[in-house]
Amino acid sequence: MKNLVVMVIRLEHAASPKSLQRKNEYRIVLPEIHDLLELKAMLADRVEKWAHLYKAEGFQQGMEKVFEKGEIRALQRVLHKRFGTIPAHIDVKIASANLTDIERWLDHAIDAKQLSDIFEQ
Repeated sequence: MKNLVVMVIRLEHAASPKSLQRKNEYRIVLPEIHDLLELKAMLADRVEKWAHLYKAEGFQQGMEKVFEKGEIRALQRVLHKRFGTIPAHIDVKIASANLTDIERWLDHAIDAKQLSDIFEQ
């Protein structure tokens, strides 16, 4: 882009950083701006909104990770309590599993007769 003001306005009106990618079909409707101070305030507001959005997303992802680690720890505790020492290959399987599998295994661990019953289902 040759015009700095157009670039700044495009940045200010972008819904997210991903939407700033250049594509021919994008049409930019430029708002009426009376001075550069108004433009600066608009840009500052947009960047602040992005910061809040990213902070909220980061918090949500962090909470999901904490929950997942808690589920993993719960599964390991149940397995250890019911079956004693957990073999290394089972620990590896648990560590690389998704949350759905961990929750399923935790449910199966409650009624399983032996350790292998949990992971074969």
